[in-house]
Amino acid sequence: MNNRRNQLRQSLDLRLTQRLALTPSLLQKIELLQLNKLELQEMLTQALVDNPILEEVVEPEPLKDLSLEDKAPEPAPDVHDRSKERDSFQEIDFQYFFDEYLDTGYKNREVEDSEKPSFETFLVRPSSLTDHLESQLGLSDADPRTAEIARQIIGNLDEAGYLLLSMEELCQLTAATPEEAEKALRLVQSFDPLGVAARDLRECLLLQLDARGLSDSLPRKIVDEHLALLENHKFKELAARTGASFEAVLQAVDAIKHLIPEPGQKYNPQKVNYVQPEVTIAKVDGEFVIIQNEEGMPQLRLNAGYRELLKSNGVSSETKAFLREKFRSAVDLLRSVSQRKRTIYRVCECIVNRQREFLERGPSALHPMLIKDVANELGVHSSTISRVVTNKYVDTPQGVMELRKFFTMGVESPDGEELSIVQVKLKIQKWIDGENKAKPYSDNQIGQLLRRDNIFITRRTVAKYREQMQIQGSRERKIGYLLRTDG
Repeated sequence: MNNRRNQLRQSLDLRLTQRLALTPSLLQKIELLQLNKLELQEMLTQALVDNPILEEVVEPEPLKDLSLEDKAPEPAPDVHDRSKERDSFQEIDFQYFFDEYLDTGYKNREVEDSEKPSFETFLVRPSSLTDHLESQLGLSDADPRTAEIARQIIGNLDEAGYLLLSMEELCQLTAATPEEAEKALRLVQSFDPLGVAARDLRECLLLQLDARGLSDSLPRKIVDEHLALLENHKFKELAARTGASFEAVLQAVDAIKHLIPEPGQKYNPQKVNYVQPEVTIAKVDGEFVIIQNEEGMPQLRLNAGYRELLKSNGVSSETKAFLREKFRSAVDLLRSVSQRKRTIYRVCECIVNRQREFLERGPSALHPMLIKDVANELGVHSSTISRVVTNKYVDTPQGVMELRKFFTMGVESPDGEELSIVQVKLKIQKWIDGENKAKPYSDNQIGQLLRRDNIFITRRTVAKYREQMQIQGSRERKIGYLLRTDG
């Protein structure tokens, strides 16, 4: 009994620990970085409804053309850096925000819009795929390191639920070992919906079959070893290859048909995606300039009438407390929007400096560029750059494209020259387009042809790039050609 008392004895223990506390202001900065232009426009419009301190500038403002010779914007603080957070109401430099966001002839909101928001305002936003996966991650027992890598995986899934990064890029982004990256990937792939975070269709279907207890079944064998025959409806050949009866193959195909090839679409009900470029990179007088697209974006400013009301002696303490909180919220939003614009500009500036040849000549001149390298150059965290370039578009002389498309790993030749994966894929496409259709090149032959151009990659890598370009193997290409000529 005495021993038990000793074990339950209370004591004071002083420990020094370091952890990241996500303040509301920091969470807002992270959220704004993730939004594309249309989503930000919707958020700012809603902020006008929710916060009376904010009002919209009605007068149109000219677009600002920012060339590389112009004064560079202030360095964008990293959203992971808490040292720059200021929440105290007394520390807010209101003069700056009135000078920046309010003209001298401000309008007092004595007459408020009496129209109440529509019922759509109160509808709950449907859970996105990211929300759904992060909620499961929060309930998992993953260690902090695995959870950190898993968040990067979740943040780099397309709308169909497929992983946008290769494992090499994931390791580069998170400074993880292949074992750590694989462990985190397996964790996310265990979440609902089944098949999420797959790297291709084959893996997506295999994950679903394994989860349903069909790891040693005919449907799994067909998906794993004979997916091309399945896609071409070669059921008799499938029976011959697998040694199963034709009826068994048909039953297996029926089971496969019940799988979901794009598991993430369940959480993306919007079928039509409208793209609005955040930025235009144009060539003016022989130099590339960066123009930020503000068209359609609400221009917000502080309402000075409420500031005067806050100074008034005839206002209750409860009202003043309410106004202070709304002022804090409004200033935080304006700061976050300004920081978002600066960060996007600086990333585009890096793209112009590093990808000038692409802007001049097109995809064949795209250079290898890693998210980690740009993050180091700008002095921010890699996840910040990842958020900036995801689902945001830029209008370039080569067309409208997602910012993420500028980031690609490279293949180094023996003489030290680096080629981007895009360039390697274009060369593979070139050899396949020019092949003898009756005797198409095998992946091994393509690898040998690439060596003539000083590109040394394995047969498996050639096959991986070919599949990513959705090009059939040599056997399927030959059969397709013979069928077309016979017809």
